[in-house]
Amino acid sequence: MTNNSSDHIMSNAEEATRLLYKNWREKFIMPLLIGALIIGVFVLIPAVQSAGSLIIKAIFIASYVLTGIVTVIRFSYFIRISVFLLSIYALGLSELIRYGILGDATFFFLALIVFGTLLLSPQAGITAMVADTLTTLLIGWLMLSGKMTPLNSYTSPAVFQDWLSGGGMIVMFGAIIILGFQRLEKAFLEAQAQIDINLSTIKDERNNLEKKVAERTQQLRKVNDIGRTISAILNPDELLTRAANIISDEFECYYTAIFLTDASSQWAELKVATGNAGQVLLKNKYHLDINGKNAVGTAIRNKQAYIISDIESSSIRLDNPLLPYTRNQIAVRFDNPLLPNTRSQITIPLTVGENVIGALEMHSTKENAFIQQDADAYENMANQIAIALENSRLFREAEQSLHEMSATQQQYLQGVWQSLTSEQKFEHTIGNSDTAGKQEIEIPLTLRDQKIGQINMSSIEEWTPEQKSIIESVALQAALALENARLVEESQSIAMRERFLNEVTSKIWASTTIDSILQTTVRELGRALEATEVDIEVTMSKENE
Repeated sequence: MTNNSSDHIMSNAEEATRLLYKNWREKFIMPLLIGALIIGVFVLIPAVQSAGSLIIKAIFIASYVLTGIVTVIRFSYFIRISVFLLSIYALGLSELIRYGILGDATFFFLALIVFGTLLLSPQAGITAMVADTLTTLLIGWLMLSGKMTPLNSYTSPAVFQDWLSGGGMIVMFGAIIILGFQRLEKAFLEAQAQIDINLSTIKDERNNLEKKVAERTQQLRKVNDIGRTISAILNPDELLTRAANIISDEFECYYTAIFLTDASSQWAELKVATGNAGQVLLKNKYHLDINGKNAVGTAIRNKQAYIISDIESSSIRLDNPLLPYTRNQIAVRFDNPLLPNTRSQITIPLTVGENVIGALEMHSTKENAFIQQDADAYENMANQIAIALENSRLFREAEQSLHEMSATQQQYLQGVWQSLTSEQKFEHTIGNSDTAGKQEIEIPLTLRDQKIGQINMSSIEEWTPEQKSIIESVALQAALALENARLVEESQSIAMRERFLNEVTSKIWASTTIDSILQTTVRELGRALEATEVDIEVTMSKENE
């Protein structure tokens, strides 16, 4: 905070404090006056009875009446406090005239200084002290010179030392009271100013914090929007291009690029980049050595985001061994002539689990555009891109597997039905086969994208879309039913074959001699396969010897 700002705050704090003090005094005067009236009721009557002099009685009564008037009637603060101070002075003067310096006059004069300083100002307190001192000196000179005597005849005469002591006490305590209130007011103003400075600092910090929170929230919103957008894209090329363009637009990047590692994990190949520089780099098949001294390679090797806040100051770190790699500064020289306006840069690895598949690089024309506190948000965004890429890869692999399975299944169905239809012709017709002058319709019998037959129909009327839809639905169900029937027949055939093998095997194993085994084998095979001749021979050829 500058000195001018501090002085301005101090000035405002002093003004605010004085206003606060003024409001407090204006609120305090009424309870003070009411309290004086209540106490005065119990003091006034005996004081008037014992006054002896009409002048003193008049002073007492006038002071009380004037105090009551300014209390009841709504006068200004200055008039009320002036009447109150004048009443105190009048009471002090009356006590000084009645009893001299040995009476209660000193108490009233000191009260005048206290209330004048407290309720008006230190200048008013000084004026009250001067008035008290002059009054004491005047009355003291008159009484010591014999020109005036105390109105109370029973009062002990005061000597010069008494008057000197009383006057000195008024001056001394008055000065202490005034100086004390001045120091108190000054300390209060300084404390209030410091409080205002602290409040201003806290307010600034709160505003900065709110600004940072708003910026952080906005940044997270951008990251989430980017994540939602790219997660719906299943084409890797489209995903990378869309991600780079959105990041460049949302974060106002001068240049945005995405690198992916090759199969050897030695090179980081540029897959997508924004701007004219990006097009040139893509055309030249730009790639970076992962083990080299570059931001992309370093980010991939260390699996951490790296920030260059100031390109010019960061370039000197290349040859300084005393400045190691850190998370927010990187000893890598940036000298790409295609990107002359880059002033700050962040490079984030694309991580899926424990594997790094590439890196996201963002450039800005502003210094300190990327700060350490935002690294986690950028890493989260890069991880979302990496996960979306991995999901698209898995989707394409699954799609390829399904395509291969579908092709294999089609080949299987084609072979099975071709073999089946080559052995037997499956056809059924009803109605007149003469189609001359009729509207024909052909609907294929399709089973898992493989055509296994066809429905041919003719009518003297035009086929409506509803009728065609019904025929297609029936054709679909017929194809499924045909396949189920084929599978049932196939399973029954397999079951019969297995049962035959079990029966023949059990009969063979039931035979105990070689002849009976051979006879059983020949007999069962001939009967089961309806062969006209079956011959079985057990022999050893000379080639086996």
